[in-house]
Amino acid sequence: MKNLPEVDVLIVGAGPTGLSAAIEASRHGLSFRIVDQKERRSRFSKALVVHARTMEVFEDLGIAKTVLERGVKFQALNIAHGPNISPLRVNLLDRKWGDTRYPFWLTIPQYDTEAIMEEKLESLGHQVEWSTQMVHLEDLGTHAKATLQRADGKEEEVQSTWILGCDGGRSPTRDFAKIAMPREECGATFVLCDAHTTCDLTQDEGHAFFSTEGLLLIVPMPEDGLFRIIAHVFEPPPEGAIDDPTWWDALIKRRSGHDYGAHNLDWTSCFDLHQGVASKYRSGQLFLLGDAAHIHSPVGGQGLNTGVQDAYNLIWKLALVKGNAGAKDLLESYEIERRPIAIGMVEGTGKATAVLTTQSVFKRMIIGRGARIAMRLNPVRNRLGRPIGMLDLRYEDSPILGLNRGRLHPGDRLPNPKIEKEKRLHDYLRGEGHLIIGTQTESDCVFEQIILGEDGLDDPEGKIAKALNVESGRRILVRPDRVIA
Repeated sequence: MKNLPEVDVLIVGAGPTGLSAAIEASRHGLSFRIVDQKERRSRFSKALVVHARTMEVFEDLGIAKTVLERGVKFQALNIAHGPNISPLRVNLLDRKWGDTRYPFWLTIPQYDTEAIMEEKLESLGHQVEWSTQMVHLEDLGTHAKATLQRADGKEEEVQSTWILGCDGGRSPTRDFAKIAMPREECGATFVLCDAHTTCDLTQDEGHAFFSTEGLLLIVPMPEDGLFRIIAHVFEPPPEGAIDDPTWWDALIKRRSGHDYGAHNLDWTSCFDLHQGVASKYRSGQLFLLGDAAHIHSPVGGQGLNTGVQDAYNLIWKLALVKGNAGAKDLLESYEIERRPIAIGMVEGTGKATAVLTTQSVFKRMIIGRGARIAMRLNPVRNRLGRPIGMLDLRYEDSPILGLNRGRLHPGDRLPNPKIEKEKRLHDYLRGEGHLIIGTQTESDCVFEQIILGEDGLDDPEGKIAKALNVESGRRILVRPDRVIA
């Protein structure tokens, strides 16, 4: 008994990815511990944008309503190619968002997102173990043994079936597993701050200035009069400059023409961009998630969202394997499904960053003018909707997906159309197992062999089939992460 795992999962790192994994583990009946070497939750705002696909995950986790209450919908993006030039206003809410309850970008500081997630975790009867660091890891084949060290130096050995590395871009867990993460420099330096303003800027709209001096972004935050300022610079600023409000005022004035009136700087940072994807997402009993598995440019605000979706993809698979030793191959699908998503994200944000941070003054001028022209076209504007919202991401070539036999493709997110009044399809989903949608018949025995429980969503009147635009009588097997199987 001494050598048996004490918990199913040890989660290392209590950022959004680790907290998502912990909430999911609780929902799926896995025993776990979640540790973080920090003393407490970070007070820095860090990631700001939560996208539609992640809001659907949060809905399943039971926190979407609270996240909405504490965030602010990003109403529009104003684009100008220099100071004192009338901007082009792009309404983000009237894009072709399609079948989602969350047709918007939501800005909410990461510390608020983490606070909401930690509150949810505590309501489920679990606590983050702060000031606790994993200092040793040994993979024993059927499980792993980790040594945890507290702030007072006391150590404890923990046996866990699986280890989840959710401990960021410099992940010690990844190092313990000897998993490589080749990094590529993006050749761009950015400065940022969260600064209050005396300027009359619309609180829920963003601004992008394609100045010949460099890119400047002003992003709304939920607190009145507070914005995130992001600027590309060609040389690091003098020491201490980014902590001086007058330095920011001068930069903003040069690039936008606005008298910002910066004061009460909440957070400042200067960083060189790197990008990379871990060479693999699994080593034995250990899995990498979030920034431990992929780092990239913040363009598009995809990072936090991708980490949360990593956890949402993996945890139900661990729960299914725990109950069925013959299903271990299921775990291989985590890397097969999620790593290509990260590679595509890194390549896409890398290309966008390279364009936006070109060294050529002439090219910067052309890009600025070109952006205004392109954003007048609806097909270009619409890319700020569903694609950025991550609603069209698809898993390809996964070993656990069925064959394509109709308009809906295995590996696609289950659409969420309205069924009646304000009720959408996802509102009918229940339980943490697989689910059959469609008229039930005696031939369902083939499904009963692979689903958890016997949950089904019957559609005798064909309302769901009509909303999904599929023929009546077709049955759809839906995974716990709301992906068509």
